[in-house]
Amino acid sequence: MTQEPRRSTREAAEGYFKPHGLVEIWLEGNVLRYDAIGPFNRELVRAIALTQGDIMMTAKARGPCVEIVTIRQSALVTPDGLDELAVILGEVNQQGLAPLAVAYVIAPDVEGASLMAPLFYRRHREQGRVFKLFDRIEDAQAWADALLAAASSAEC
Repeated sequence: MTQEPRRSTREAAEGYFKPHGLVEIWLEGNVLRYDAIGPFNRELVRAIALTQGDIMMTAKARGPCVEIVTIRQSALVTPDGLDELAVILGEVNQQGLAPLAVAYVIAPDVEGASLMAPLFYRRHREQGRVFKLFDRIEDAQAWADALLAAASSAEC
C-alpha cells in the first residue's frame, strides 16, 4: 500500500501571531486523520484550514469519509480559536467537503479534556456534523469503519 502524503500546519504558518499547537493531516483509505498537539489558538485553526484543503478534495473524490482527530498533550483552545473552528466547519460544509462524521479521540489525562469536550461537541453539532468523542483510537476506528461500511452498502 502506498504511503499517503501528510501535511502539517507548520507549512501554513502566516501572520503576525504564530500558531500555538501542531496538527498533521493525512488520509488512511477513507479516513481523514488529524494528529493534533495542543494547546491551540486561532492562528493554528486557520493553519488547519489552509493545510487540509487538498487532502479533503482527495477524500471527497474517494467517496464518503470519516474524520478522526486525535488530540494529545492539551485539548485547550482559545475562545477565538473555537469561533474560528465554527467558521471553518461552515466553509467546509458550503464547499461540499463535510465528512459523514467526526470522531475526536481525547484520553482523559489530556489537559483540558473534560473542559473542552462539550465545547467541541457543540461546535460540530451546530454545523450539522455527526460527532462522537472517544478515549481510545481503536474505538474511534471501529466506529468510523462501521459508518463507512454502512455508507458503502447504502450506495450499492
